[in-house]
Amino acid sequence: MSGFSRDRKIKVPKKMEKTPAVSQSNYLPSRPAEGRVEVPKKVPKPPQSRQQNNQQRRRGNNRRNTGSRGNNQRQQKPRRPTPLDDEVWARVIENDSKTNVIVALGESKMMLGRYAGKNPATAVGERIYVGVDSNKRTEIGDILGMAKMDRLSGSAISDLPLVTQMFVEENQAHFIKAFFNIAGPLSLKQHAFELLPGIGKKKALQMVEIRGSSGFSSLEQLNESCAIDAAELLAKRFVAEIEDKNLQPRLSELLLPVSA
Repeated sequence: MSGFSRDRKIKVPKKMEKTPAVSQSNYLPSRPAEGRVEVPKKVPKPPQSRQQNNQQRRRGNNRRNTGSRGNNQRQQKPRRPTPLDDEVWARVIENDSKTNVIVALGESKMMLGRYAGKNPATAVGERIYVGVDSNKRTEIGDILGMAKMDRLSGSAISDLPLVTQMFVEENQAHFIKAFFNIAGPLSLKQHAFELLPGIGKKKALQMVEIRGSSGFSSLEQLNESCAIDAAELLAKRFVAEIEDKNLQPRLSELLLPVSA
């Protein structure tokens, strides 16, 4: 029978059954056996004689010594130049036998220096050579550096003005000519004599009148006519300039070094 009334047999496709997924296994293949590996045996060294062992030790010690010498040479720094390098003669202020250090006052710049002492018998006030010629340095060795007033001993501080006065008295001809006979006014209000401790304006004018045109012939005449101790006053001025680097004007720079 044809037509719409005819039953149609429609084949419905069946659902495909899902195949179960193959689960991955955590199994890892083992490393194939490689067999037993033989460890190489140490070959014994031939025995060495005592002489060969001593030679090797000496070589090692020589290498260490050369290395340490090189390090020491690198660590040694050249000494820095100081104002004391220009000094030739100095006066001993202190000779410490415990530390073997001599403190001396330079004659050309009035600077205190520290030196390595050679002779413990070097006396305070002694004139010693401190120049660059090491062969002439019989009393000192190397220059240790500048000395500071606040680090001097009590005896050195008390001896400093006395040693400076000795230096002025021994060179009185120079200081009479370079200062006392030519000193003039520094300004309208101050005379050069007023730079000396204890000398005021009135005393300075009196010294100028006594000096006159002929001048002073010696410190003894100056002291008697002006009733002062000129060497002591000038020495105190030098010491004051050593203590205070900002003190102006500086007679140590104007009057030194001593001319021959």
